[in-house]
Amino acid sequence: MSKPFDYSKWDNIELSDDEDDVHPNIDKESWFRMKHRSRVEREDREEADKKKINDEMAKANLRIKEISKILSKASSNDDDSDSDDDLEDIEGLQAELKALQSANNANQAKLDHYEKNKKWNVDNLCHVVEERTIVNQNVGESKFSESGFALPKDGEAAAVV
Repeated sequence: MSKPFDYSKWDNIELSDDEDDVHPNIDKESWFRMKHRSRVEREDREEADKKKINDEMAKANLRIKEISKILSKASSNDDDSDSDDDLEDIEGLQAELKALQSANNANQAKLDHYEKNKKWNVDNLCHVVEERTIVNQNVGESKFSESGFALPKDGEAAAVV
């Protein structure tokens, strides 16, 4: 039995032409402009939130590296003269490390949620990967006579005569 087609990927597309819920007292153009403005504002808020989350994660990752370095030094300097203060510091650092890692996991979950529930529209549906212009080097040469007939190529002229 064949597998049914999964249409769920089309659920997150926002098209202004599909709007049938226009209020009778509002004209369609104004409604589309309002929807576009609200969509742009929502995307700006999401981008700002993503940037803030990425900055927090970068700071947390830096602190995790520092704590890991301190803990590795503390474990390599394992002496019999462990004082209670050193043990409390190590336990505090381990607790901070766990808290930072859980915060990073929560932030990554938020980013994944944003990406999973991203609404697609005409502005972000596709993007140009490469844009270039090719100019014909022989643009000055005319391959047609003044009467409009095609001129023979150099090798063809000798064969025809």
